[in-house]
Amino acid sequence: MTWALLVWPWCWTCWTCAEAPDWPAGGQPDGQWVRQALEWRMRVGMEDCQEILPALDAWTLEWLSQSETVHVALTTSDWPFLAYAPELQTVLIQRLALEQLRFKRSSDLDVVRDVRAVARRSDVWDDALRRAFDSAEGLAKRRDAQATSNAASPSFKGPSIR
Repeated sequence: MTWALLVWPWCWTCWTCAEAPDWPAGGQPDGQWVRQALEWRMRVGMEDCQEILPALDAWTLEWLSQSETVHVALTTSDWPFLAYAPELQTVLIQRLALEQLRFKRSSDLDVVRDVRAVARRSDVWDDALRRAFDSAEGLAKRRDAQATSNAASPSFKGPSIR
């Protein structure tokens, strides 16, 4: 019983890092590997798995920068948490790319919540960052509501016939 209590924190770390995807064959990542890597990335903090995470981040970001099909553009003012923790920009870019690799549009609120989950597992988390994420959630809800109302209204309004 005592042994299990002493080993528990180490086992948790090993278990989390052990779920990381295998390195790509031949050292050349492809879209499928990048998707798997980013899905795993969203489950760990920024300081976790330091023997894996820096290389994984570098490989995924390099692949994304060279991709002809995945394009991520962001306006930093849409994501207020970046003012408090600019190091989260990498995670945000990866999360936005992940939805394209899944061929599925996520709500901005889902994106904020996923990045928030990574931040909460990291050393950057504090009360100011929590408030910035609260603000980002409010902005995301408004953007999502606006996108929904724009999708519901016809995009082409032809000339009126009288």
